[in-house]
Amino acid sequence: MAGDKEAAMQSDNDNHEPMFNLPRVILAFILLSIGIFVGRTWYLGGDAAATFLLTFCFTPMRYPYLVSGMGFPGGWAAGLWSPLTYVFLSPTPSSLVFDLLWLTAFGTAVARRFGPWRFIGFSAMAAAVGAGLFWLLAGDSQSLLFGPNFVIAALLGAAIRFIYAAGLGGIMTMGSDSWRQPALGIVEMWSNVRVLQLLGFIFAANTLFAMLYASSGLDGRALLHNALGYIVGILLFSLFDPRSPTISRPG
Repeated sequence: MAGDKEAAMQSDNDNHEPMFNLPRVILAFILLSIGIFVGRTWYLGGDAAATFLLTFCFTPMRYPYLVSGMGFPGGWAAGLWSPLTYVFLSPTPSSLVFDLLWLTAFGTAVARRFGPWRFIGFSAMAAAVGAGLFWLLAGDSQSLLFGPNFVIAALLGAAIRFIYAAGLGGIMTMGSDSWRQPALGIVEMWSNVRVLQLLGFIFAANTLFAMLYASSGLDGRALLHNALGYIVGILLFSLFDPRSPTISRPG
């Protein structure tokens, strides 16, 4: 009987997920972002670091320079990849930590629901849309965009479509199966109290921070940019949702 008891206990333990059982696509994003940050800050300096940022960040001023023939770091190739690569460029150690924490919290459920390739496609499309919106919102062509804030906002917007039953805590509980919930349609969202509470909290927080930024003389357009990210995530979700949330997906 002792052997049966030990076997039962072992079987029970095998059913529990590890505390930090992140999807591999999330782990890859984290490692790549950390590697780029370490390489840029520790092994590049001065002009080399600035050139690296200008090569991989998104900035509207790149294209007038290239059209005029004056040249720009990375050339026309960077004009194609920079609307995507800017998401891997966190500017400071603190922003890197917070960016990756929010990515882990909000991206895990979406990665589990979509699977790795759909997740990559969703993130890439959100990044490209974010670059376009940044260009529209930029007050001047010399503005620079880097960091995953817009994509993280889009991931949160996508997650709201299916974690409505668990609330905000359901997004951040990595060991839960909230990603299996049936998704709400865009019209259905507006009649769901939990969704409206989540959206109300998100947009109220963005409005508050925008007001604080404006009162301190700083530009609040970055916060408007993030708020648009939630809407983009909500709208893009249906293009990538496999519509089979009951199927188990590997991490």
